[in-house]
This record gives sequence, structure tokens and C-alpha cells, in this order.
Amino acid sequence: MLNPSLRKQRILAAVVELYNATGEPVGSKRLMEVLPDDISSATIRNEMAQLAELGFLEQPHTSAGRIPSPMGYRYYIDNLLPHRELPSVERARLESELRERAREPERLLENAGKLLAELTACTALCVPATGAQVRVKRIEIAPLGRSMAMLALLTTGGAVKSKVIRSQAELTPEALEVFVRLAKDALIGAPLDFFTQAGIQSLAARAGAQFLAVAPLLAGIAELAEDLRAGEMLVGMPGLAQQPQWEQGAQALLQHLQSQVPQSLKVLLGAEVAHGAQAAQAPDLRNVTLVVTPYAIGQQHGGLLGIIGPLRMDYARAIPGLRFIASILGKMLSQLDE
Repeated sequence: MLNPSLRKQRILAAVVELYNATGEPVGSKRLMEVLPDDISSATIRNEMAQLAELGFLEQPHTSAGRIPSPMGYRYYIDNLLPHRELPSVERARLESELRERAREPERLLENAGKLLAELTACTALCVPATGAQVRVKRIEIAPLGRSMAMLALLTTGGAVKSKVIRSQAELTPEALEVFVRLAKDALIGAPLDFFTQAGIQSLAARAGAQFLAVAPLLAGIAELAEDLRAGEMLVGMPGLAQQPQWEQGAQALLQHLQSQVPQSLKVLLGAEVAHGAQAAQAPDLRNVTLVVTPYAIGQQHGGLLGIIGPLRMDYARAIPGLRFIASILGKMLSQLDE
């Protein structure tokens, strides 16, 4: 990519920030109000024309001002975007809100996504760690009566799922002891992919006289594991995600992200999103921005948190907001993991 002059960089940055703020094409008169006084209107018009020729700006109408192109946004994000942190008061508010919403551990990732969507006015993408590297760390059972119990499953990726199970037989202390022993011997440390119907049936056969009581509990654990395997979610502002073109490419994009997990924050713009989703023919994806970052649980990779929105996004606020919420989410999941 060509490296524009310092003056062109100032003009490009001003066009991006003004267009993001107003949604209106930016003309030379508006730029004169924000650029240094030593740059004339004629110079600004000439520089804007050259930026358009280079591919950094577009002119939607012959008589209108200019707007950033995907190439212009890419250069701005990679080279001109100010490196800012959220104000300390806002960071404290976000952390307090997320901790307030963390009373249901199994919804912690979803609630982090909702908070991120509220902050950025974008659709939030939440992808817990999945695949062979994710294993069951803990299984808990809490009796709720003679034949009902609450099951909870926690993975090494920090994901938590729980559900109430009704057994076909009384959950006697002997039945619970058999279930706990089978879980400890065969399930703790097993990858999520282990929890197939055949595997669970084989394990239930080892329950002996307690089969009728234990089999539904093991089936419930398998259902929780299946929910976690399909754990990616889109939350917050669903309008974009419900567009037919996005529906066609969303699953492919999620699979692409899970197979090539970024090691740091990554911004995909327009055609880059479509390419990742293997859906370059979908026109709506060409006007979409995807920003994702991994979150860590202790020393391990946890999953991905991100936002999906228009190219015209307040990157200076959205990116530090995403980084901060991902950081707090990782800390909270680490505490839960401990």
C-alpha cells in the first residue's frame, strides 16, 4: 500500500473521523474548520482528489464530498488511529456492570457480549474455546428432590453450563455416589468431543443396579457438552446478523475464526470479512467491519470476543472498549476456574 504524505494523512484522518461522526460526505469547507490554518481550501481539494485517485477516498456523488474507502479505513486503523484507553470512570462502570451481571456464571460470556454491544452499538460476537483442546474440568450435581438434580459442567476454556435433570428413578445417595465415581473416572479431563451418544450409553452401562437413576444424569451431561460445542453466539444488536447475506456467511466465518484463532486483536474490513466467510459474493459483507480479540483464562487461551458493525464505526472507542471488556471477562473466568 502506498504511504501518503503527512498532509494527506492529516486530511484522511479528518475525513474518517468526520464521516464516522456525521455519516455525511466530507467537503473541503468542513475540513478547513478542523485542519491547520496554513492549509488552503484549494490545497485541501487537490489533496482529496489525489487521495481519491490513490484509492483512499471515494466520492459517492459528483457534487458531494468524499467518504473513506475500505482501503482508507485500513490505512487509518493501521497507521493513524489514536491509541487511547477508555476513561477510568467508564472502565470502573463497565467492570462493575459486568460483575453485577455475573451472578449466573453460565451467562457470563453472553452478558459480556451484551455489555459490549451496548457500548459500541454493534452486534457482539462471543466464541468460547471449543475443539479437542477444551476439556471438562469439573462436574457438579446438586439434588433438588427425590428424582431431580441440578447439573453443572465447567470446561478448561472457562465455559459453564447447567440444567435441571429429572431421573427415571430415585436419586439415592448410592446412585449419586455411582454418578460421581463415573464422572471422576471417565469424564473429568475428557474433551468435549468425547460426549457422543454411544460413549454415554457405554458409560451408563457401568452403573449396574443404578442404571435407571444414573443414565439420565449422564445424558444431561452430554447435552451440556453439546451446547458448549455449539457455543458461538451473536448478541446485542441483531439487525445486521439477521440479514440473509450475513446468515449465509456467518457460520463459515465463525469456523474460520475458530480454526485460525488470532493471537491478538484483529480488524477485518469489507472484502476481508467476506473472504474469511468464504462469501465474497455477498454484497452486505463488503460494508461490514469485524473486530475480534482473544481473551485468556489464566495462562490458557479462552475464546474470542468481538464486534460486527458497519465500516463507519467509532474505532477510537470501540477498540479500547473491546480490549477492556475482554480483559475483565478473562479475569472473571479465571476466578471462576479457580
